Amino acid sequence: MTLSFRYLLLIAMTLVSLIPICILALWTSHNVLDNEYQTVHDKHLLLAKNLSQALDRYSVDALSIFTHATDSVTRQHISANFVTLLQDIDVESIGEYDAQGQLVNVLFGPEKLQPQSLTHGKNVFDLSAVSMATFTDVHKMGVQKPTLYMIRKDSQQRIWLAVMNPEFITLLQSAVKFGKEGHAAIVDRQGNVLAHPNKQWQTSSKSLAQVSIVQQMMAGNTGVMEFYSPAVKQDMIAAYTVVPATGWGVMIPQPLEELFARAQSEVDSIMLIAFLSFCACLLLSWWVTGLITRPIAVLTAQVCDLTQQQTQLGQYPKQKFETKEFVTLFERFHQMSMQVLKSQKDLAQRVKDKTLDLAKAQAEALYLANHDQVTGLANRMSIRNTIEQRIDEKQPFSLLFIDLDGFKNINDTYGHGVGDSLLRNIGQQVSVNIEYNDIFARYGGDEFVLLLQNNLQSSHVNHKANRVLELIKQPYKIGQHTLQVSACIGVARYDGASAANVDRLIHEADVAMYQAKNAGKDQVVLAG
Repeated sequence: MTLSFRYLLLIAMTLVSLIPICILALWTSHNVLDNEYQTVHDKHLLLAKNLSQALDRYSVDALSIFTHATDSVTRQHISANFVTLLQDIDVESIGEYDAQGQLVNVLFGPEKLQPQSLTHGKNVFDLSAVSMATFTDVHKMGVQKPTLYMIRKDSQQRIWLAVMNPEFITLLQSAVKFGKEGHAAIVDRQGNVLAHPNKQWQTSSKSLAQVSIVQQMMAGNTGVMEFYSPAVKQDMIAAYTVVPATGWGVMIPQPLEELFARAQSEVDSIMLIAFLSFCACLLLSWWVTGLITRPIAVLTAQVCDLTQQQTQLGQYPKQKFETKEFVTLFERFHQMSMQVLKSQKDLAQRVKDKTLDLAKAQAEALYLANHDQVTGLANRMSIRNTIEQRIDEKQPFSLLFIDLDGFKNINDTYGHGVGDSLLRNIGQQVSVNIEYNDIFARYGGDEFVLLLQNNLQSSHVNHKANRVLELIKQPYKIGQHTLQVSACIGVARYDGASAANVDRLIHEADVAMYQAKNAGKDQVVLAG
């Protein structure tokens, strides 16, 4: 790109004025966003703590009712008053177990909800720390649906298990809604969903343990952070805390887009002021650059005449206002113009020489871009382009995906230098023994691709593939070592008519290759 001096000077002056304008605008906009972030920090954290306190009160009450109800059991019977209280806290069933965790009796609720054993089967409980009533994490194995329990062991070594219906937890979560997509979410100590707006996640008690904010809650932390929500598939900002009595995590997330939307009006005003200021600076800069560059434009026109008419510069045209510096500069250019004509022929010859050098360098670069540096074969990019071209031209072909067996052991035992020499020998061995129109390429690592043109018959392709296996299995003398490897080949075919693409064919051949490996290696498997 070539720009006039006036434009370059205009750009420089514009940048000098634009930088402080942008800094001021961005700083002001950042303050607007900071205010929004601070508001979210305060309000969301307060909401998370309030929800945590409500859950803590609920869990403390539930554990207390569970403890007193089981302590009051006489003759395997719970009084009606306690049954009512247990139902109020969403207990669906209570079972009595012996010290070994075997079911003794179901006091109320469906018996099918109670596991037959707490220590055997898929639904296993940790009985090492149940001397006091506690909530378990969500159990997913060995149950019809993910289930939350309360468990305790009394002074008589009886174990009591309460099956919970998290209706109250869901009610608390669903009561928190704000903005367009602001909500609450509650997880257990392992990051499993207890309550969430995504009912499918809640029903399956989806594990969110890999989400960064859930990891913070699992660690017992409280605060505000940004994270990516897989539920709504966008970036969120959320306050989070932990329920003291149970270790459950509570978070109050809201999409960052909603924060930006609230701040957008003020930011738009700031940007409008910044734009108007920039326009004013741009107009002023254009006027100033005109004052500076007009004398230079005269000299530029004379130099253009020099290049077009092959003559030396004329006399400097007199102006009403002249500067000593520009008059001196023009005289020096007048002297230089004589040298320009003399050196023009030399320059043309040098340009010709450089052009030839450049063409040679381009040819070398093209070769390197399409060939593997280790084996000299066509590389991944080259063979993929060839396959794509043949698909576009509807030319039928067969694609052999070849993977060496045991090559990693050779690298580990003899070093990468020996491994590279072996790859070169294999490439030469196969290349000189294939037909003229076939293409043998290194796809990467110890993987090769052989493209057979107009070969679709299974018997013919299988014969050629087995021939390649025999070629690869030949012993190779590398330095003082005699090495021998085998290979597996997966074959994909393109008939020239069906829909196909490079990735699909490579994948089909790759899958067939792995089938060959699983069948005992040194095998050929045809895809499909």
